[in-house]
Amino acid sequence: MTVRNYISALTIFVLTLVIYSCKISPKLAFKVSHLDTTIKATKISISELANNYKNYQGQYIETTGKFYQAFEEFAIYTDKNLLTGEAQGFWLGIDKDLNIDNSSFDKMNGKRVTIKGIIDTTHKGHLSSYLATITKIYFWEQQ
Repeated sequence: MTVRNYISALTIFVLTLVIYSCKISPKLAFKVSHLDTTIKATKISISELANNYKNYQGQYIETTGKFYQAFEEFAIYTDKNLLTGEAQGFWLGIDKDLNIDNSSFDKMNGKRVTIKGIIDTTHKGHLSSYLATITKIYFWEQQ
């Protein structure tokens, strides 16, 4: 291998590392430790939860979906339905001991997050336009 080929290969390698490292963003994770170690949440996909949320009333669940926050919106959604283009959502309620600041929510807006909390079918969020509320969220992690 000539010096020129070696330098070219090294340059490509370094550029690849730089580009790859720019795409990696640290995961944001928040939890109420004493709750996360004592509560056993049922792991369920967000689409399965949307189809059967009434069966989980009052139960702790763990699910992953797309988080959005805006004026009068603080919710997690399923992926869009391929036929209708619509997504189903759950209003979110944070446990009083879970410390997440607004800048962290801003960074996670539009991203997939995993949450753990209780399903409450008696509250359907802002203007009752959501399937149910996932309340007392004690674990939140960006994917």
